[in-house]
Amino acid sequence: MSEPWRRLPALSLKQIQYFVTLAQLRHFTDTANRLAISQPALSSALRQIESVLGGKLVNRTASAVTLTELGAAILPHAERLLNVAQGAFDDMQRIMLAGGDGTLRIGLVPSVGSLLFPAVPQRLAAHFPRLRIEFHDQTNDSLLLQLENGLIDFGFGALDSSVPDSLEIHPLQEDPFVVIMRRDDPLAESHHLPWRQLARRNIAVFSKGNISRLVSALAESHRLNLTASYQVDFLETLYGLVRSNLAVAILPQLYTTHLQDDELTVVHLQQPLLSRTIALMRSATQSRSPLIEDCFQLLLQDFQRKMKA
Repeated sequence: MSEPWRRLPALSLKQIQYFVTLAQLRHFTDTANRLAISQPALSSALRQIESVLGGKLVNRTASAVTLTELGAAILPHAERLLNVAQGAFDDMQRIMLAGGDGTLRIGLVPSVGSLLFPAVPQRLAAHFPRLRIEFHDQTNDSLLLQLENGLIDFGFGALDSSVPDSLEIHPLQEDPFVVIMRRDDPLAESHHLPWRQLARRNIAVFSKGNISRLVSALAESHRLNLTASYQVDFLETLYGLVRSNLAVAILPQLYTTHLQDDELTVVHLQQPLLSRTIALMRSATQSRSPLIEDCFQLLLQDFQRKMKA
């Protein structure tokens, strides 16, 4: 954390908010009305930001407002600053009102729920009884973005080439890919199935996240003729396509932890083996409270002990 006595730029959060709102609405009158301020006050705040940062941020004409190249480059950082400030302010309010320890925000991709529940909430509640805990489930791409922007404190997700260098990574376990098929499928008798056996089969995968990218990259690198005939958003839709004999589904094994269906079976894929690495991730640069750090270390040590066992 930076020393609190270090000199900060002569900008307020309100001024940053004015710029972000103007960038969203692209209209001075609408922005001033939304913020309940006068247009001269908005113009003055914008001039102050441009003076401190040393460059022009917007182009203003009689009919429209557009961002300059510098303004567009600065906007994501300004939005992140406001998000972090709002989250910290919300935590301070909760502590003052409830006498609690604030809020811990944990992100996760849906498939890792079997690793977290019910053990993780119970573990945190036992050690930090006044802590408010939020769980945010989302795609892996969204998880990485929220970690970068400081919207969540840490997250459980999958590693791939899209993970930015700004994140601190702690691998937890491998999650191999499997295929879901009907039990009466001729290939269902095998416990392990080569990928090439799925050539010319209709395949269902998730449309979002990194699963489809991993499967496509494997097919391309090994010259496998795999056709993703169905791309869906939800697990039950994926299973429904298999039950209807319309496709077989490819997904990581953790998704099948709670699969209980007499019509379906799970077969491991091999030749080649494909797995994704599940990891505990957080921003490498974001400052955090001692309490959040204690929570992170507690869970990290718990998972590392499980890995060794």
